[in-house]
Formats: sequence, structure tokens, C-alpha cells
Amino acid sequence: MKYTINDFHKKAIEDYQLQNDWPQEVLTETKIIDSKILKDDSYIDLPFVTIDGEDAKDFDDAIFCELIPDGFNLKVAIADVSHYVKENSALDDEAMKRATSTYLPRKVIPMLPEKLSNEVCSLQPNRYRRVLYADILLDKDGHVTSYEFKRAMIKSAARLTYNEVESYLKNGFQKLTGDFKQSLETSYLLFQKLLDLRSYRGALELEISEPILKLNSEGNIKSLFSKKRMLAHQLIEEFMLVANVCAANILRKNFSNSVFRNHDYPESLKIDRLSQSLKRRGLNWNGSPEDVNNLPILMDRLKNRPDKSTLHIMVLQSMQRATYESICKGHFGLKFEEYTHFTSPIRRYPDLMVHRLLKSLIDKRAESLSNDALEDWDELLEHCSIKERDSEFASKQVTQSLICSHCKQFKGKSFKGYISGVKDFGLFVDIPELFTTGMLHVSELPSDRYSFNARSQSLDGRRRGNKFIHGDKIEVYIGEIFELEGKISLYY
Repeated sequence: MKYTINDFHKKAIEDYQLQNDWPQEVLTETKIIDSKILKDDSYIDLPFVTIDGEDAKDFDDAIFCELIPDGFNLKVAIADVSHYVKENSALDDEAMKRATSTYLPRKVIPMLPEKLSNEVCSLQPNRYRRVLYADILLDKDGHVTSYEFKRAMIKSAARLTYNEVESYLKNGFQKLTGDFKQSLETSYLLFQKLLDLRSYRGALELEISEPILKLNSEGNIKSLFSKKRMLAHQLIEEFMLVANVCAANILRKNFSNSVFRNHDYPESLKIDRLSQSLKRRGLNWNGSPEDVNNLPILMDRLKNRPDKSTLHIMVLQSMQRATYESICKGHFGLKFEEYTHFTSPIRRYPDLMVHRLLKSLIDKRAESLSNDALEDWDELLEHCSIKERDSEFASKQVTQSLICSHCKQFKGKSFKGYISGVKDFGLFVDIPELFTTGMLHVSELPSDRYSFNARSQSLDGRRRGNKFIHGDKIEVYIGEIFELEGKISLYY
């Protein structure tokens, strides 16, 4: 049977129970929202700019940066979604259920109707838009000295792409014209300071190869390559991190419970396994469950290794997932004592929750949550964490289905990979060249009586001494391909 990209979309939507249609009540509420936004007294006449991908339409954030006598003034303006999406409305209920926008290849399932996500809330150039913004002062080394959250109205001076900004950052700003030129130049100066601070505090720097799919008109892959890590991406990321940390700080100071993005320390067993896997590759890393803060030392040692990407994935697999919770536990990967999500309320419900809390502080009507409300709050944040995971898995499933379809031409051909997972029934093998993982069943391995060793994460042959260990290189052949499931069977 020949499958299409629509079949892959349909299966992912069903498998992860994604809401793909809008209830009538939501459509009715959306229809009466006035698309015409008039300038008011809160307008800030500054050349903010948005920097996003080529195909982006939901512009959450805009930035402005200037030099001041003691350092920098960074303004991070975020779409004021809560102005339009009122608590307990049909729009709010549906956004809460979805909890996040899901980005599938060739299809977006937005958290909010397109009239809001792509129009009224989107910070389009030369259009008046309502924002909640972080007004942040930083010293000459990039440390935050003070901040304030405010309501305002802005008009973005330009819709820039990552590719455009990357060109400016690498080739100089001479060709750049417009009121925002000075702001971008200053942004780059601040960005360099923030990178130094990131390195100093020991934030994890994982470089994982993400596939970029170029599809033809029928939705099939015509080219497949690795996503490039751009300075422009990092600049926006660092500015958003600063704003998110400021938001977490003010929430922690003013509420006993609110919304935090926590990333716990890795589990002891996983760190032990990582250490064992690295030793087999000639890396004696003194990592231990008691002291995982020396991970940056390891990452520095991996920089120039040809198998860096593989090793970074192994490090990632040893980490826990970040989650949303009502109490602050800190973020292990970013090395922040307090962290939240403030910068993407168009596509993440926790950010919308944070905006409402910040507005309650601005309006001086903040109240602590009752025990009953707190229980509901915790359940909602757990729901948001689950929906985020489902959204991510759905996107990966469609991507892998498309890659599997692309791999049909390679059936019977050999590829080099590495063992990324070990179970009693076989091996999971990552094939970097194809951006996919296949299953090598134990029955396809050289004849032996295999037993699974959980500590060493290996399959050990008890008769002939064959041994297959997590992280080992291996050459495999492409076997059966199951496009709809996004799975590939391999043979040895």
C-alpha cells in the first residue's frame, strides 16, 4: 500500500489524541474579536524587530536593545495573548486542552485559532500590537541588575529571518539600513556577553543533529540534511532565557506557588551507565551520581571528536525530561536556580498562565492559591507536560514515517550506525546518515545464546562470547520498512 503524508498526519493525530478541529463555541468567540487594533497611550515608539524562521507566521516575540552608561537595556516584548483569551472562555478551555501548538511536517495544529495565532496576536511588521514586555537592565558583563514587567503597545519595525540576521552577524552590519540597525548591533554585543556567562555557569551544550526535510509537491522527501546551528538562533534563545529567568524570579518572590519549568538532576543509574559507555569509547570521565555538575568538563572534551554527535545523544539520553510544576526546583541543563516559560503564549499554555500571573502583579491584585486551587493547578501543569511530550512525539512520528518512506530505496543496503538502546529482544541502532533508528532483533544477531545485562546495557553471548554494548559502532542492513508506524527492521 502506498501511503501519503496525509495518512501520516492522520495516524499521529489519532495516536496522540491531538485536537484538530475547533468547537463551534471557539469559532464564535474568535469571530467577534476585533482584528483592527488602534494605537493607544501605552505605545512605545522603539524599533523592535522579530527574528523567526522563513515559514513562521506566529510571531510571539520582538526585541530591542540599546547601550546605557552602565551596560545594556534589553526589552523583550511578547504578544499579549491574555488580552484576547479570557479565563474560563471557550477559547481558553480549548487552549488548555491542547496546551501547545504541534508542528508536523507540512501541517500545524495550533493552540489558538489562526485569527489569533497568525494575525491579531502575531507581532507583524508595521502593525500595532499589544504586548507584555520585560524591561531589563544588565551591567557591562551581561548580569541582570534590575527588571520590570509592563503592558504596552508596539509596532514591529521589521520581520527578519534567522538567515538574514545570520548574514548580518557574520558579515557585518554595513548593508543593513533602518532604525533597528543600532539595536541589532547592540544586541550582538550583549549576546556575546551572555554566551560568556552561559559558559561560566556550566550550562549543557548539546549539539544533536535534527533532520530538515525538503518535501516535493506530493509530500515526499526530495532532500534530507542536518539543521544548522546559527548564531541568530542562539541570540534569540539567550534573550528569551534572560526574560524567562526574570519572570521566574518575580513569580518566586510574589507567589508561594505559580508556574515553573523544572529540569531535575539525572538519575543515578543513568549517569552510571553513561560513565560506563564513555569508558568503552576511551573516555575516562569522573562522572558520578553524587557529582554530575562536572558534565561541562566532559562536553568540552567531546568538542573535536568525530563521534561528537553520537556522544551528545548518549548524554541527552541520560537526562530527565523538563516538566512544568507549581514549585521551583531549578533547571539542571541550563544551570538556573529558577526558570519558567514566558516568551511563547501563542503556542504554549503555561506561558499564558505566566502572563496572567504577571498581569495580576502589575495590577496589584495578586493572590496566593488556595489548597483546592493548587491541586487543580498541579494537575493542569502535569497535563501541559504530557501534552508537550505528545506533541513532540507526534512530530517525530510523522518525520520518521516520511524518512521510512524515503528509505525504501535503500532496502538491502548497508549503513554504519551505533547501538542507541539495548533490550532483551534486540538492539536499537541509530543510523546518522538517514536520521533514523532501526530495530535489530536478537534473532538476526550471530548465532549465540544471548542474555541481557542491565548494568552494562549489553547483550552477552554465553556460548561464543559475542557482545553488543550500548554505544558501540555497528554495520547493519535495511530490512522491512513499516512506513505508517515510522519503523525499520534491520539485519546484521
